[in-house]
Amino acid sequence: MTDRAPQVISLSLTSPEDMFVLAQTDLFSEYRNFMTGLEYCISMLRSRPARGPVRIELSLPSDRIEEGMNQRIGRTLARYCDHRIAYNQRERRAVRLDGVFSLWIGIPIAVLGFLLVIVKTSIVGATGNANLALDSGGWVLVWVGLWFPLDTLLFTPLSYGRENRVLGRLRSASVVVEPHPTMKL
Repeated sequence: MTDRAPQVISLSLTSPEDMFVLAQTDLFSEYRNFMTGLEYCISMLRSRPARGPVRIELSLPSDRIEEGMNQRIGRTLARYCDHRIAYNQRERRAVRLDGVFSLWIGIPIAVLGFLLVIVKTSIVGATGNANLALDSGGWVLVWVGLWFPLDTLLFTPLSYGRENRVLGRLRSASVVVEPHPTMKL
C-alpha cells in the first residue's frame, strides 16, 4: 500500500489561541477572522473527499512562537476533536430520537391522507374537481406526514457522521509552526 501525500492546510494566525477561539477585536477591521483556525480546517477537509493524512502549517508572528508549541497545539487539537466527536454522537442520537417522536404526529396525518384517497369516490363520486382535490389533498397529507420524520431519521444524522470522519482525520494531523514569512522590499 502506498502512502498518500498529506493534505496540507496553511493558516496564518496572529496567535496560537486563534486556532481555537476568536480574540476580542474590532469587528470592522479588515484583518478580522470570523472563524477559528479549527473551523477553517474542518471546512477545508469537509469540502474534499480525500481520506489521507492531514498536515496543518501554522504561520505565526515570530515573537509568539515558543519551544514545543506544535506538540501543545497537536495535543489540544486531539482533545478538541475527541470532545466534538462525542458531542456529535450525542446530537446524532438526539436527532434520530426527534425523528421517532415526530412519527407520533406524522403517522396520523399520513393515515388521514390515505383515508381521503381511499374514500374520495364515496364522498363526492368518481369524477369531478372535488374528487381531484380530495385525491391530491390526500397524497399531500401523506407526504407531509411522512417527509419530516423520515428526513430526520435518515438524512439529518448523516452530516454528523461526515463531520466525525473529518474530526478523526484532524485529530491525528501533524502540526507545523513556522514564523510569518518576512516581506522583502
